Amino acid sequence: MPWYRHLLWPFAIVYGIFVWLRNRLFDFGVLPSKEFAVPIICVGNLETGGTGKSPLVNYVVQVLANNGRNVAVLSRGYGRLTKGFRLVSVSSLASEVGDEPLQLKRRLPKVNVAVCENRVQGIEKLLASSQKPDVIVMDDGFQHRWVKPSLSILVTPSRNPFWKNYLLPVGTLREAKLESARADVLVLTGLSEKQVASSNFKGKTFRSKTVSEELIQLSGRKMEVSEIQEVLLFSGIANEERFEKSVAVYHKVLGHLKFADHHNYTSEDLKSLRNLDSFGATVNAVITTEKDAARLDNAVILNELKHVSMFYLPIRIDFGKQTSDFEKMILGHGKHA
Repeated sequence: MPWYRHLLWPFAIVYGIFVWLRNRLFDFGVLPSKEFAVPIICVGNLETGGTGKSPLVNYVVQVLANNGRNVAVLSRGYGRLTKGFRLVSVSSLASEVGDEPLQLKRRLPKVNVAVCENRVQGIEKLLASSQKPDVIVMDDGFQHRWVKPSLSILVTPSRNPFWKNYLLPVGTLREAKLESARADVLVLTGLSEKQVASSNFKGKTFRSKTVSEELIQLSGRKMEVSEIQEVLLFSGIANEERFEKSVAVYHKVLGHLKFADHHNYTSEDLKSLRNLDSFGATVNAVITTEKDAARLDNAVILNELKHVSMFYLPIRIDFGKQTSDFEKMILGHGKHA
């Protein structure tokens, strides 16, 4: 962390006091947390982003759906330009529902995915629908304490876990480290078999790593993955370093154009990619992330790269030897609240 971030500690202290007071109001019942008759599995984090939460949400939902559970997902829909409750369809736009809910819906088209900034209202609408779910996964709801989840899963990256992090704006924590005690389960992401991580977390801890899947073509001249050699990258995510390293394992990366997390792309953005010095005869493909691909449905934007082939890189979570234990926990909880 740069030294100058420590100059922001006065702001972090004020912010921390405000968040601490808010949490105590919920703890003492001054502010109400609503419980529901169906299991509510919350997947969240203490950090502002880049923890590997989205692949974990996908994993949890897939486990439930593959085992016959009628599961629905509720997200805030961060970055969307709309308000209120909306059901997500495979033809939705990221500007309408957010990139992560759209990404999830396209992966699991048979699963009900909804967005609503008011999670209580969103859950009530899902339960009142004709496809009433018997379990709901609440995406990024750890700070949304108006809902009391029946199972709370906290995600943190092994490269900078929450117990080595600091409150905003010094670090990236939205809440103090002690608030991790509200979680039932801790999942460490990006952890290799040789790494050892320790924390004071009292609940069950799972280790996981992120695995890259095969590239999927989005636009441009049709080509096989085996033909890809030198590439350019562009992304608008919180952890672009992990993305870059994943691609570099198989392809030579000549450049990486980086945007802010949840960036809404324009034609000018793709033009700036074409203007890079490395965008020449040797580059035969452009690669982005699956989340970014959800924001690139506009044909006008995609056409800016003309004949150059564009791919996106899907990723998934792998629990290794703990896979069976994690899935049994999820399925066992999905039966009852």
